[in-house]
This record gives sequence, structure tokens and C-alpha cells, in this order.
Amino acid sequence: MRVGAALIVLLLLSAAAAAGCLSGGAGEGKTTSHGMVQSTGPSTSASPSGTSDFPSHTTTSSASTVAPSSSAAGGNATETQSTQAPERWSMELVWNASTSGVPFMDMSPDGSLSAAVDFEGAKLYLVKPDGESVAFDVRGEDPVKPVIDGVAVKDGEAYVLADYTEFAGLRIYSWEGERGEERHGWAGSVADDIARSPSGNHVCYLVTPNAGKQELYCDGKKLTLGSDEYELHSVSDSGVVVLGIGDKSLVVKEGERLLEINSGSVIAYKDRLLASEDGKLRVYSLNGDVLAEKEGYTFKMTTLMRWTLVPTGKYLFRYEPLEEASVLTWNLTEVRTLPGFPYFANENFVVMGDGNTLHCYSLKDFHEVFSVEVPDTVGYVRLSNDGKVLLVSGDTGGFWLYQAAYES
Repeated sequence: MRVGAALIVLLLLSAAAAAGCLSGGAGEGKTTSHGMVQSTGPSTSASPSGTSDFPSHTTTSSASTVAPSSSAAGGNATETQSTQAPERWSMELVWNASTSGVPFMDMSPDGSLSAAVDFEGAKLYLVKPDGESVAFDVRGEDPVKPVIDGVAVKDGEAYVLADYTEFAGLRIYSWEGERGEERHGWAGSVADDIARSPSGNHVCYLVTPNAGKQELYCDGKKLTLGSDEYELHSVSDSGVVVLGIGDKSLVVKEGERLLEINSGSVIAYKDRLLASEDGKLRVYSLNGDVLAEKEGYTFKMTTLMRWTLVPTGKYLFRYEPLEEASVLTWNLTEVRTLPGFPYFANENFVVMGDGNTLHCYSLKDFHEVFSVEVPDTVGYVRLSNDGKVLLVSGDTGGFWLYQAAYES
């Protein structure tokens, strides 16, 4: 009887233990949940006379994973890990203009104002991010149509460099109209080049008032050059200016000559210089020290004065014909490649071109943010710092302005 009773007790205990395991088993294993997080809210971009709203609807997908975790006391607990999908958006066309001739254009870094030049028509378009635009005849009261040599946007104004009837220099326009002029030389003087720094804090231009003499103007400071063969190649955010002349480059800052490099292909980025020299890509300091070099990774200027090397604070994007573009760090280590030609880059994005299609990649992880197919062969490209406003030209005229349109 005692043996039988003991067996009965053991059977009852086993049944109770089994019931406990079954009730506790619900906390074991792995549970995965998938959800869509939808948020709405206005995204605005400042313009000279106000603000313009981007479409506010945005959808971001995320996935949550529940992983098991047990405590020392034997209890069950859960730990949630979330990963957010890379942000992407589509771009919609909000403005375009049919023009002919050299497609000079620019955009403020925040995207609040774009400027586009109708070269043959001597007309300037100013455009806000939502596509609202105004147009000005840069000929004004002149009897002869000006020869336009470029445009730059700074502080809500467009600086139009041209050979005007009575001078070479600038006519400056705001949204309300012509604001002023900067005159150099006289009838017959030639305007050469204009460029601004990536952040828009410096604008420089080059004019030839007389044969054999050029003048460089940067933020009101003048530097006289004893030649009329210089080209304005680069302006950095720290005010470094690169002037090319034949197979040499002159580097200046605040009106002072700093050094000369034996290469006609030199780009300034802040206080560093990139040079294509002796079959190598070299990084120089402003005192002429070589900080890094790499054999074979040369670069040059192509049509429309576009460089085959585009620098940012973290990466350099170098184009090689018939190959993918190299992505380099500043110590010239190649970290990856991207397809296409690097038309433009800022500190957040790079825009690569492949045929008539532009692909924009985030510099955080190189996922594609958007792609746009343009109606013509791509000329120039400008993208706002937040990636939400895109200005594109054809290589012989025509302009298209795109604005971000969030996908649901």
C-alpha cells in the first residue's frame, strides 16, 4: 500500500510539473511583429519672401523583433529590438523652362532659391522650391544683348556675370528685381568666370578689363593678375581660390598668393587641395605639404567645366570612364564604388548620373534615396542640403526643378 501510495503521489507531482511547464512555455521561443509607422507633418524650405511647404504625407516602415530573455530567478522576460528602414522619397517636377545655349544655373544650399539662365534669350529665371518663378531681362536698357558667363546665388540674390554693353561685371537680382551692378573696365572688357563656395559664404569672379590683365574679385577684395589667361577653377568655404593657367595652378586666399602647383587640375576643399599631378592623385596642405597620394587616380575637367573628382568632408568621388566611380576617404583609401558620373555632392548626398537617369545616394550608408529620369542629356546638377530640391539642366539648355514628394 505504501508503495502504491508513493506511486500515486509521484504521478500527481509529475502531472503538476507538466502543467507548470505548459503554462510557462508561452514565454519561450521568438515572436516577430511587423508594422508600418505613419507620420504626417509639414516640411518647409525657406525662400527669400517666405516659406514653401513640401508635401507633408510621409510613410516610414519599421520592423520590431521580440527576442527571449530569462532572468536568474527563472522568470521570463522579453527584449524588443527595432530597425528603421532607410528613408526614401520620390521627386516630382514643379517647374521647367525651354532654353538654348550654355545652361548656367545655381541653387542656394538650402534650396530656397534657384537661378537659371536662358543664354540666347539673355533672361534670368528665379525659382522657389514649389515652382513659383519670376523672369528678368538681363539686357535691361542696353542696345546690345550681353554675353552671359555664369550665375551664382548668395543670400537670396543671383549674381549674373556678363559682358555688358558698357562694362564687364555683375548685375545682381533679388526676387523683386535688379538690385545693383558691379562694373569693371568699359565697352569691350570681358567677363571670364564666376564661382561660389559650397556653403555659399564666398562668391568670386574673374574679369579681363584690358588685354594682358585680369582681376579677381572675392567678397569685395581685388587681386590683379599679370595675365589674361587664368581660369577660375575652385572656391572653398574657407576662402581658398584656385586659378588655373595652362598646366599650372595658382592658389590664393584673401587676396594673397599662397602657392603654385605644377598641375592645371587642382580643387580646393576648405583648407586642403586636391591635385592631379605626375600620374597621381595628391592631397596638399596650404603650405605645400603632400598629405596623401595615390598612383593612377588622376582627374580632369570635362565639358561644361565639370570635374571628374567631387570632394565632400568625408568622401571623394572619382569618375573613371567605362568603370564605376571610386569612393575614397581623404587618406585615399577606396571604400566602395558607385555606378555613373558624380554630377554633384554635398555633405549628405551624392548624385550620380547614368544616361538620362540621376541616382541620389545617402552618404550615411549609401542607400539610394531617389532616382529621376530627365528629358535630356544631363548638364549641371544642384541638390539642396536636405536632398528635397533638385535642379537639373540639359547640356545645351533646358532646366527642370524637382521637389520631394513622399510616397505612402
